[in-house]
Amino acid sequence: MSLDSIRLEGVTTHNLKSVDVSFPKGKLVVAAGVSGSGKSSLVIDTLFEHSKTLYLGALSSKSLDMGDGDYQFDRIAGTQPPVALRQRDGGYSNPRSTVGTLTGLDGLYRLLFGAGSRPVCPACLGPTGPDLFCDDCGCFAEPHSAKHFSPNRKEGKCLQCDGIGELVGFSLEKIIPDRSKTLTEIWDGADPGTFAVPNVRKAFEAMAADIGLDLGLPFEKLSPEQTERVLHGSDTIYTLKIRKVTNDFRFEGILGFLERAYRNASSAARKNAFSNYLGREVCPACNGGRLRPESLKATVAGHTFHDFQGDELSRSITRLRDGLASGDVPAQVRELASAIVKQSANIEDVGLGHLQLQRPVTTLSGGELQRLLLAQHLASDLTGVMYVLDEPTAGLHEADTGKILTSLRRLRDLGNTVIVIEHDESVIRAADWIVELGPGAGSRGGEVVFEGRFADLLTSGDSPTATAMASDGPSRTRTGLADAPWVEVRGITRNNVVDQAARFPLGALTCVSGVSGAGKSSLVAGIHSAVSRAVAQRSTDGSAGNTGIRGAEALDDVIYVEQRPIGRSSRSTLVTYIGISDHIRDAFAGSADAVERGLGRGEFSPNVAGGRCESCRGLGLAEIEMTLFKSEFIVCPECEGRRFQEHVLEVRLGDKNIHDVLSMTVEDALAWFDATSSPKVVQALGVLSEFGLGYLQLGCSTTTLSGGEAQRLNLAGELLKQRRNRTLFIFDEPTRGLHTADIRHLLALFERLISTGNTIVVIEHDVKVIAIADWVIDLGPGAGREGGRVVHSGTPEELADNAESVTGRFVRRLRDAPAAVAPTAPVESRRPGASPDLGIIGELLPRAVTVVAGTARRSERNGPTPYGLVIGSLTVVSDELALIGFLVRSGSTSWNAIADTGRFCVNILGEDQHDVSDAFSQGRPDSRFDALAWTPSSNGCPRLSGAVGTVDCSLKSTYRIGDHEFVLATVVSVDMEAGTDRRPLLRAERGDSALDDYGWRRFAREAEAR
Repeated sequence: MSLDSIRLEGVTTHNLKSVDVSFPKGKLVVAAGVSGSGKSSLVIDTLFEHSKTLYLGALSSKSLDMGDGDYQFDRIAGTQPPVALRQRDGGYSNPRSTVGTLTGLDGLYRLLFGAGSRPVCPACLGPTGPDLFCDDCGCFAEPHSAKHFSPNRKEGKCLQCDGIGELVGFSLEKIIPDRSKTLTEIWDGADPGTFAVPNVRKAFEAMAADIGLDLGLPFEKLSPEQTERVLHGSDTIYTLKIRKVTNDFRFEGILGFLERAYRNASSAARKNAFSNYLGREVCPACNGGRLRPESLKATVAGHTFHDFQGDELSRSITRLRDGLASGDVPAQVRELASAIVKQSANIEDVGLGHLQLQRPVTTLSGGELQRLLLAQHLASDLTGVMYVLDEPTAGLHEADTGKILTSLRRLRDLGNTVIVIEHDESVIRAADWIVELGPGAGSRGGEVVFEGRFADLLTSGDSPTATAMASDGPSRTRTGLADAPWVEVRGITRNNVVDQAARFPLGALTCVSGVSGAGKSSLVAGIHSAVSRAVAQRSTDGSAGNTGIRGAEALDDVIYVEQRPIGRSSRSTLVTYIGISDHIRDAFAGSADAVERGLGRGEFSPNVAGGRCESCRGLGLAEIEMTLFKSEFIVCPECEGRRFQEHVLEVRLGDKNIHDVLSMTVEDALAWFDATSSPKVVQALGVLSEFGLGYLQLGCSTTTLSGGEAQRLNLAGELLKQRRNRTLFIFDEPTRGLHTADIRHLLALFERLISTGNTIVVIEHDVKVIAIADWVIDLGPGAGREGGRVVHSGTPEELADNAESVTGRFVRRLRDAPAAVAPTAPVESRRPGASPDLGIIGELLPRAVTVVAGTARRSERNGPTPYGLVIGSLTVVSDELALIGFLVRSGSTSWNAIADTGRFCVNILGEDQHDVSDAFSQGRPDSRFDALAWTPSSNGCPRLSGAVGTVDCSLKSTYRIGDHEFVLATVVSVDMEAGTDRRPLLRAERGDSALDDYGWRRFAREAEAR
């Protein structure tokens, strides 16, 4: 057993088929494969859970296997202390938990202000002297401590809102959203249990008759005095008979009644009845700052505590850096301020610089939360740890993927093993080692179909991932828009989206794109809200009503399919989730055998006493309690895993009993059930099959489904609901968690919905899906305050030519890239950790013209920008250490931008690429790639189309030599064009008799001739 790798043998967890596999230590390893192939079962459910058990057990006084997991294997050796960063790992549901509290930055800022800010006068809030005395008021200020900047401590919190920053109260906009409605219509449409209760309505009608108020008068037509009476009532007492009981009543007004009833509500259910009418407004005392006035006035480097809390992290970093550089940060907290900058920069580096410290954790997506946890580990400097990440690029724009790769490499370079479950092609290309599970999903997967490097993956004939990468991507027939009706929503204002309009065609596929944090979800939420109101109002009174939307009369419904976890109950199964379990039970209950035995629907349910096995309570598994540790489960010895009692299993429907049917796959069941007698079952199974879930068993527990399978099951469940056509379907990143090969199932769903008269709007990052949409609404140009604006509304082709759009850049790159062709020449497999073979370039390049290309982390375009420069020579310094060297001019803008990222790609120009060399001598450094066709290399840097070869490198060191710098770089990979007569472009220098016209050394060619 090698000490350099983690070895798993005979793994049979879930669908894994006695898998043997090794993960090299100290490397970036990607677990790839189609959705449901067994990636999570291998990496998380087996390797991580077992490693966690070992290390938690080592902390105990007894060396015991804690049994924490249902994994199955023969042997695991070489494991390391594990850390798992998952999409949504529980424990983050506290509504008071914010980005600041989760990362610990809140505490650091409190210390910064407690020690570095000067207290203001508590009376006039003016400045105080060194002795904290106010000359104007003649009083002393209390010395600051960290407590004075905590909204949870009496020393710091705002007394009016109790440190919450908001005041919760009844909102007239929510109570009467449409002021054109009459008073009668307002009462008729009131929520049950609120002011529509009989005694309140009778009292209101009595008051209206008393003061001569017409109940048919629209609310907007009321005089100020009448409005006051409707909202706040009067002091007149009326004797009313309600349900045979006569009592005295006073109408206290709509708001008066709601406030009293809500205040006196004795149960959560009663309070919940008023929730639709409650609104939140910023506390007027602290303006949302949550602190008392004295604390809010205190400053460090000219900025208040609330400035740092409410602004984006990227701007807060700039403020502190400027303060440190100018000396505005007090000496006693300069080290603390530097620590805050470092930790905040880690968060910015994973693509989350747009977040605010005060943002609640509950509003973060799973991908954002995982990257936030990743940033914390980047600051920990742990070594010798095994990190396991579940799709860290989920919900991330391609422009930010490079930041994640840089972070993952940092973890690796600290001496850790980083194992990533990932579908993103850029991450797979950047991996040191790839393990692919498959070839299919479920029972058709669970095998290792590939182990090795990326170059070897491309030549693997058994790899679905390689096949998908070599294909041209998904395709669909675009919808003609010439005669299409349109919907336009104006005045959308949510979060960073301010007064924007969204226009999209009906009966077509529209993608809403943009960098992470650009405002996509906010814009789509505004669309959903506006269309929902318009549809609801038309169904109520037949009018359009909403002046902020046009074209909604062509829609009858709107459905928002959000990213949400499916039921994780141990009793939730595939058939119960999609709602066909009752139909199957009815079919069995209606059989001749069941009628003869007097068995009804309940006896065929594993969740109802009567027909289920009572030993295991219908689970098919018997629990063995371990007292101190987690319980273990074995197959129930009473029913042998069949979940039902024997007399129920004797009932046959055709040739099968209930257990046989629940054990069938979707595809087998689809062929077995009769469409005439079981139409609902056949319809549901047909949709699951269309979604590529035909391999799942009907009775499989939803707890065993992968993220991609759960995503598709969610979508299938929405489709199976009884909907009319003329429906707007909104999907939130439906490709998240899906392998490239599985996206075709999603597109099949879209085509089915569109063909039946529906409209689809999706929030999407996948460039290949965006490129085949009918219409694209792109948000940006950046994130947070730098975003929130519609920078493009048009076709994908128009988006590709939009210079302002970051997404457009990637669509253009996809459009201009040459057709994908799978390489056919075999590549020699290398062991993990082996150095790249530099013999292929050897003496070839000393005078060849090369382009050093990299991607700048930040730019004016709010996204990574390719930088490049031409160098005249490249030298192989060491074959054994895989080192190359070259000279660049000191102070080069392009080189500084490239060096800042620490990684680059050397493009070896061909003799037919003089124009490329010339292009780099013109224009700005950050625009030299605009007119060139290029694709990302395995290092994530620009690879020029037509280059003889590329050398991916990471910067090692630089040395000053006069007006130049000598750059020493480590070669990550070499990709040279083979089997061609093309030669590198010779540097514009003559007179070297050792070189021919193409820059080849004569002695090498003469040696070949001999």
